Amino acid sequence: MSSNGTSFEFVGGEKVAPHTDVLLVPLVAKPSPPLELVSRVDAVCDDAVSELLAVKALGEEVGQAAHTTRAGTFRRVLLVSLGDAEKLNGAALRKAAAAATAWLTTARLNRAALWVDGLVAAGQERAAGEWAAAMTLAGFRFDEYKKPDDKTIPKVRVQICSSESGHVRRLLPEIREQVTVAAAVNYTRHLSHQPANVINPATLAAEARRLAHKNKLKCTILEAAQIRRLGMGGLLAVGAGAAHGPCLIQLEYRAAPRVHRTTALVGKAITFDTGGYSIKPAAGLEALKFDKCGGAAVLGVLKAVSDLKLKCNVIGLIAAAENAVSDRAYRPGDILKMMSGKTVEVISTDAEGRLVLADALWYAQKKLKPTEIIDLATLTGGVSIALGKEAAGLMSNNDDLAGELGECGRRTGERLWRLPLWEEYRELIKGTEADLKNSTTKREAHAIVGGMFLKEFVENGMPWAHLDIAAVAVNEESRPPTGKGATGFGVRLLVEYLRR
Repeated sequence: MSSNGTSFEFVGGEKVAPHTDVLLVPLVAKPSPPLELVSRVDAVCDDAVSELLAVKALGEEVGQAAHTTRAGTFRRVLLVSLGDAEKLNGAALRKAAAAATAWLTTARLNRAALWVDGLVAAGQERAAGEWAAAMTLAGFRFDEYKKPDDKTIPKVRVQICSSESGHVRRLLPEIREQVTVAAAVNYTRHLSHQPANVINPATLAAEARRLAHKNKLKCTILEAAQIRRLGMGGLLAVGAGAAHGPCLIQLEYRAAPRVHRTTALVGKAITFDTGGYSIKPAAGLEALKFDKCGGAAVLGVLKAVSDLKLKCNVIGLIAAAENAVSDRAYRPGDILKMMSGKTVEVISTDAEGRLVLADALWYAQKKLKPTEIIDLATLTGGVSIALGKEAAGLMSNNDDLAGELGECGRRTGERLWRLPLWEEYRELIKGTEADLKNSTTKREAHAIVGGMFLKEFVENGMPWAHLDIAAVAVNEESRPPTGKGATGFGVRLLVEYLRR
């Protein structure tokens, strides 16, 4: 992968490596850290922590940092606040770790030690893993096309240390696992940021082949001619106006041959979305390269599960197209025949994601025979009206699947909120001159309309969940730990689901 800012390597060891630049000490600020805990870290940094605490340098705001220098083993000591113990959660841990990362990279230090006793004492599940993953995510920068910056530290080595050797041995596997997942998230973010003149359906397929070769996945690419023979009228229509035709990318990871359960992950990858003839406004149009985030997340999940060698069976299916305007592009008023045989009246060519996903969902059921399907898509602007930037919309025909995904979202901080798919909403997509219409002229239930349309292409009895990630796939403003830009939302959530 090309340059992506600063990467982190986490290592163990009985003794701290010489010439370590800084000791990172995360501590809860309220109530005051126990004297016994402070004395343990003081023993390795010449009482630096107690001196900082004595002058009330540890603020109660999460991520607030206090720094001092020493002439001993550690040249510098950085105290990082975890805030109020009663309010401490995964989000606070990630915010504090991102603050430590920002301090490290600004100071241009490339050798650090992380004292984990404070994280262990905080009592949060997987606290050390969350911290390490957040540092990995916070270090990401998409700078592939910029001149090299001498101020950027390409790699930081972080040694895990503790006053109890058992902590290091116990926590290192958890840390390495979470860092592997975070690296897959950064891979997803890297793909998401690539511009449309670099990533189109053909080059995205080439990237899938490269990943498959490296990670020993089975890869199948269906080109336009094969898609046409299968009758995928939705995917064909959306990609018809572009110079690069649409394709369907299929990756398979099967590490549990005796297990019947197979999860199909279906991602929307519109490599650039003009809106077609229902053209989008010029303001912000450059950000429509991010309409491939769902498909990029599917690639990220396949990378993570294969890197971790999880015992599960996963099929990744990515519907890739560019929604362009040309004399070949589909139009409002067109009637499309989908792979399922249903017909769709096009109300808006900007409601294209549901058309490509509908064919992909049907293909998955008829050709791949999964036991459950989860799709991810930057599908609707309406989901941000409903939920803001704090959660993705979840729609499902199966309570158990929805509940499990919701719990995994809570554990990873990639939160989901379930929206209903009541039969009454079907009236909004009932066709006038075809079986269905792909959009509605009414403003109500915008996100749900997208989910209701997809539900039409899921057979009875097939557990299915739709994740509308449009509001959370990209941060318009900097938010920890990922900062501004693509977040890679969905990778950590789905890896957690597949692990469980």
